[in-house]
Amino acid sequence: MNKNIKLTLILCLLFVALVFVMTYLRITSNNAATLSPEELREAGALVYEEPVALDPFSLLDQRGNAFTQDKLVGKWSLIFFGFTSCPDICPLTLTELSQFYQQLKAATPGDETQVIMVSVDPQRDTTEKMAEYMSSFHEDFVGLNGPYEDVAALARQLFIAHEPPPAAQISNDPHAGHIMSAPTDYEIDHSGNILIINPEGRYHGFFDVAIQDRELTLAYQSIRSDY
Repeated sequence: MNKNIKLTLILCLLFVALVFVMTYLRITSNNAATLSPEELREAGALVYEEPVALDPFSLLDQRGNAFTQDKLVGKWSLIFFGFTSCPDICPLTLTELSQFYQQLKAATPGDETQVIMVSVDPQRDTTEKMAEYMSSFHEDFVGLNGPYEDVAALARQLFIAHEPPPAAQISNDPHAGHIMSAPTDYEIDHSGNILIINPEGRYHGFFDVAIQDRELTLAYQSIRSDY
């Protein structure tokens, strides 16, 4: 083989090895890095000095199985409140979470972080609709639904502001004898924060709605390393 070709091949292999080492060091250094509270806030994250214990709750996941506070114990959870008909903030946030989640799984195989969306629109978000919607972002993502009162109670615990969906209106006409159906074409204003639940099942903090997947990854790794 020509000496120039051999030299070129050796240089290419050395370059590939160098890139691999640099990538590994960058990932491991990011995993070990701990950001200060000020740096976390600049990245779009806030961690509570005392994580908040949650009262018992019970909702249904997109497979129709019960999901209680016990499902939050033993792993980190990122919770987002939204609805499947949301035109902007929900798909954008879930897209960011999907990119973040795939990077996390690639860097740390076996990680058990769970990403959860709780629907604030139980009138339209059926179990089947939630299953289809969540799987369009990632097959591991969990979608929760249940009676509006139960969803609202959990939202209050997590300091999530949202408006209720329009309820069915009862006709005042004594001759009508039926309940008027609620409107089907509407939007719901809601907070877009991503909530952090630690492995004890406590509300640990949150990510701001504007956080991007790179900042999300760095902040999340820092929060976990400091836990």
